Amino acid sequence: MDDSTAPAALEELARLIRQASQELDRAIATRLGEPSVGRWHVLTAVTSGDGRSMSQLAEATLCTGASLTRLIDAMIADNLVLRRVDDTDRRRVLVFPTRRGELACAAMTEALASSGLDRVAADRGKVTRSLSALVDRLHATEQAHT
Repeated sequence: MDDSTAPAALEELARLIRQASQELDRAIATRLGEPSVGRWHVLTAVTSGDGRSMSQLAEATLCTGASLTRLIDAMIADNLVLRRVDDTDRRRVLVFPTRRGELACAAMTEALASSGLDRVAADRGKVTRSLSALVDRLHATEQAHT
């Protein structure tokens, strides 16, 4: 590829990855009966551990700052999660599932298991390796230029 086609190829790659991500999120949200996948990501993260900090949830959900805070506030209002001050670091807040949140997560997991989307994930090995390699390469390129 010559230098004149590199920007066009990069734009096309970015567009395809964004489109695939949006289509997957839309398919999952539809199967869950949710407007977005945010609550599913949060519930999956908090039900698989001993509470999660907001920074851990930001990493798990790819939501940041005010968007994540609004999502957590809405989930608290729906009695799906609760916040507690961390016993080891009083400056930090941890998010935990409520019993209702655990049940909602189990129902979401069941809905996805019976949705047929598992066939998309069945070939995840090759796709995951390719995407992970791309992310690693992008990080390496970014670090080389800083």
